[in-house]
Order: sequence, then structure tokens, then C-alpha cells
Amino acid sequence: MDIKELEGGITTALNEATNEVFSTMLMMEVKTQDSFVKDEKNVSTDLISSLHFFGDKYMGKIAVFSSAAVACNIANSMLGTETTVVDDEVKDGMGELVNMIAGVAKVKLTDTLGDMHLLTPWVIAGRHLSIASSDAGEVGSGETGVDFALDSQASFSWVMTKVEYDNGVFLVGVQPNTVPAENKAESISNKEIESLKEEINKLKAEIEQLKS
Repeated sequence: MDIKELEGGITTALNEATNEVFSTMLMMEVKTQDSFVKDEKNVSTDLISSLHFFGDKYMGKIAVFSSAAVACNIANSMLGTETTVVDDEVKDGMGELVNMIAGVAKVKLTDTLGDMHLLTPWVIAGRHLSIASSDAGEVGSGETGVDFALDSQASFSWVMTKVEYDNGVFLVGVQPNTVPAENKAESISNKEIESLKEEINKLKAEIEQLKS
């Protein structure tokens, strides 16, 4: 799979979905910046809200990466609260955010990734959280509140977009992987057919033995 061939379609769908969710659901305006493809090695962030998706051709994750301050600000806008610490309400709010973005993006991604099914969102919060472990590379420090140390030795690649709004910056990303051939429906069906054929042959052999 060449993720560069998917980048344009993913970026367009992701940007449109993010803008749509913030403008219609949260009544907030955001500005999507440059999108980029990186192989993940180590991601350092305060909060990751993510969900898995799967389809006939592709499977992977859709995620929002943010600082604690940005997560609280977004959740407060959604819930009408005034919290300054990441609590269960903030986690619930950020989980719902990625769920909404993924729900809108799902339709827009059909041409690029095909039909997909979305699983339940999960949210983790802390300091210097990672989605990939590494013994090499240092975590960089940036002004965005989301720090990355990514290199070409990683196992997975993400298409990411930086998103700005009045009170901060966060990242939205899609990490697609080709569904292994052995997991595809047609492959499973073929295996089931072959298994049935083996059973039939065994029964035929037993019947012949009984006849003799």
C-alpha cells in the first residue's frame, strides 16, 4: 500500500469533516492547515481520542491529538462547563468529538478507502502519551501543544492535519492499513468452502470403507 496515493482523498475528507463538525455541532470556526504523511515512531501528547475502523479493503484508526488545555477548552464549549483539568467529562466530550468527525468522514472517505465500519471511541489522557513505542528518537517540543518525534523506521503511517482555532491547535489523523488477504471476506469464504470439501471427502472415504 502506498499511503501517498491515499493522502489526497483522506486529507480532503478529514478537513471537510472537521470543519463541518466544528461549525455545525460546536458552533466554532476552525482552520485546517497543512496536511502531511509521517511514519509513526513516537507521539507525545496529553490526550488521544481515537477509534478503530475496518472495511473490506482497509482498516485502521481515526484520532484527535491535543494538549490538556485544548481538550478542556473544546469539551467546555461542547458541554457548557468550565473545567481546567482533564476529567471524565472532558474525556467523554473528546470521545464524542472523534466519533462525530469519524462519522462524517466515513461517508466522505468511501471513494478513497471504501465502505467502513466504526468501533467505539476510546480516550486516554496523561503526559507524553504515545501511540507507538520506540527506543530511538527524542520527543520534540513545539508551540502547538502536540509534540512529535517520527521517523521512517516506523511500522505505521498517518495522514495528519493540523487544525487551528481561536484558543489553540490540535491534530486530526487517519492511519489506514490494508486488510490482510487472509482476513478478507472472500478469503474466509474460500477457506470455509475448502473445509467443507475436505469434510465431504472424508465422509465419502468413510462411506466407501463401510461399503467394503
